[in-house]
Amino acid sequence: MNNKIKPVGYLKTTKTAKSHIPELIRRETNTRAGDPIPYVINASTVLLYDPSMNLEDILASIDVLRQDVKLRVQNREVAP
Repeated sequence: MNNKIKPVGYLKTTKTAKSHIPELIRRETNTRAGDPIPYVINASTVLLYDPSMNLEDILASIDVLRQDVKLRVQNREVAP
């Protein structure tokens, strides 16, 4: 059983540690090119979020993401 999840996309950094933020992320975080995107990080996860969101909305989004990850793993297990 393979529990790897196919990502939606990747963030890539240059040798100077600069990164391109894809339009999808800017749209989901309600930011424009050049705007700061707040994030929370721990040892294995980074959470980018819309700066206008309140705590309840962020937690609800995490719950949706949690369910999405579960479905992606389940779909990989039943896919041919």
